[in-house]
Amino acid sequence: MDKKDKLYVALYNDYYGALLTEYQSELISRYYDMDMSLAEIAQDLGVSPQAVRDALVRAQKTLEEYESKLGIARKTAQIAAILGEAKECASKEESDERIDAALDILRK
Repeated sequence: MDKKDKLYVALYNDYYGALLTEYQSELISRYYDMDMSLAEIAQDLGVSPQAVRDALVRAQKTLEEYESKLGIARKTAQIAAILGEAKECASKEESDERIDAALDILRK
């Protein structure tokens, strides 16, 4: 898994972490946010590194499913981009269209 993928998992955990079990959320936080190794997490929790890996994979898939179904992270990024563009062209006619596009995304 590359840095970009790790960033997305950490981001999805910010949005959907409360929907995971406490154990899954803790594993995601330790691995992705605190950059702990599987062995370090396993030793702290008294389980095998394979058990940690399996639980992380399940938690990651769950987070990706939530994002796939709900799209909150994607919509937030789209809104931020559109509003940034709207701010840049605030004096132009286009700004109204871009703001309308951001509002449409919010309404969906």
